[in-house]
Amino acid sequence: MQPSCNGIGIPGAKECQQHKDALPMKEAKRALQPYFEIISGLPDVNLPGMLDLGGTQQRIQEHPALAPLLQTYLADRALGGQGGSSADGTFDATLFIKWVLVLSNQAPAIGDRVATGELSAAPLLDSWCAIVEDAVPLLVGRVSGHPHLREGARVRTSPLMNLRPSQGWARSCNRFYRLGSYDPSFLTTLQEDGRLSTCAKLLRADRSS
Repeated sequence: MQPSCNGIGIPGAKECQQHKDALPMKEAKRALQPYFEIISGLPDVNLPGMLDLGGTQQRIQEHPALAPLLQTYLADRALGGQGGSSADGTFDATLFIKWVLVLSNQAPAIGDRVATGELSAAPLLDSWCAIVEDAVPLLVGRVSGHPHLREGARVRTSPLMNLRPSQGWARSCNRFYRLGSYDPSFLTTLQEDGRLSTCAKLLRADRSS
């Protein structure tokens, strides 16, 4: 059974077919930090008068692209002994937004394997393309050198934070990837196999620019 098309802002069936078309190579090679645009739609919690963050917390929890990141953020903080949220489920929206921005700006270090991951040690993603499914930006492709997956496994990454095709790397929420060959048709391959929703689409086609 194929995943359902229930994301906010996901087009209808006719539009989905249009988004399967390959994007121009120059578009595919552009850098992208998709969560910058998403975060910009939230209230500026640093402005005067924004002391009540309950509304911002709720928008984060209900946003289809931010909710998966929030779960990772809370789990990471809990593992680090920092505590993610209070007993009533509230959390610090300001710290969460800063965490998202840090991930979106993070680049691999050279010779610094411990701090941010040496690029040469990162898994290689071949036949990759950037997509959006149920409003979440991510990468799909065939991976090699992954610490937990078999060689050549067809994967969908955790949410995409920073894409730098011209520099040969990308940053998902969980790790860096080296980028191999670009193949927008891999989206269709995964859809035909039922691994992706039929309304998943190339990420560039989802942007207004």
